[in-house]
Amino acid sequence: MKVIDFTSGSNPLGPSNKARNIIRTRLRQISAINADGLDRLKNYIAKKEGIDDACILFGCGSTVILNTILDHITPKRILIPYPVSKRHRSVFLKHSLECVTVPLKAEENYDLTIKDFCDAMHGCGAALLPNPHDVTGTVISDGDITKIADNADELGISLLIDEAYSGYASLPSLAVRVSNSKGAAILRTFSTFHALGGLRLGYVIGPPDFINQIRAKLDPSWINTLAPWAAIASMKDKGYQRRTLLFLEGEKAYIQDKLSGTKDMKCSVSPSNILVVRHLKGPGDVQKRFERNKVHMNTFVGEDGNICIPFPIQNHRLNAYFVKVVKKMMGVQKHVSG
Repeated sequence: MKVIDFTSGSNPLGPSNKARNIIRTRLRQISAINADGLDRLKNYIAKKEGIDDACILFGCGSTVILNTILDHITPKRILIPYPVSKRHRSVFLKHSLECVTVPLKAEENYDLTIKDFCDAMHGCGAALLPNPHDVTGTVISDGDITKIADNADELGISLLIDEAYSGYASLPSLAVRVSNSKGAAILRTFSTFHALGGLRLGYVIGPPDFINQIRAKLDPSWINTLAPWAAIASMKDKGYQRRTLLFLEGEKAYIQDKLSGTKDMKCSVSPSNILVVRHLKGPGDVQKRFERNKVHMNTFVGEDGNICIPFPIQNHRLNAYFVKVVKKMMGVQKHVSG
């Protein structure tokens, strides 16, 4: 039996039909090398965000951009909310960074305590703020991020806002505030909400001077010619965005309902595409139980010592299977239908 991966945060609906169509159309021109697509995409984003296009730079995905920025600013210590995703842990390990964390607590709905985060900035060279959080799915308001950005500017440290999951939560844009900051940047990708991971495209928004400093290390010629056209089509597809958000709300409600009342289990639903299931019996062997059911699943230990299972919403069939596996692990025999 094939192992099922329950760690992907890619849109369960797949790419926008309009993005698929433009890819088919543009395949006829695949032999040509030109930057028209990236120029069009940059102009579209700049107009949409109300910023100068000098504040935007593209790269082959937001992880590549994050690595490039860390190579440039060379911090020794970086602050981030806990739990830390596997992706971010790998980046920090690559750069030999000391990771300082501020916990997101279950009893506080995994919301970040802004004062604690600002206090912990002292002595750090950079702070990374996933918004929505890429493990718990929780969201920080634009007002609270502005407070954090102001504090970072006062301390002279770089604030990196990773918005890989932002499409799932309809967040107000901070592009204007960040483009006028001393050292803040927003990282975005087309791999998650837009489900274009195979095209490897992301971008960073920041102050023009900062963008110029990292421009030479992010050569746009590495980006394939299909990616920007698909990105534009997907960003303009408002129906796709509405369908995605409606689907997520329905599936979160479905999973929460199916798991309600399960002994030693508590489900926390976020405003984005993730819910967190807490196993209230302590560490145990949850990971091994998932492996026995041919499921690849991330887990983390909460502040209260309980095992927590973050689950990015999948298609309905996989969501139903997730419920079935969790109930089986907890000794619930009742059949779960799709």
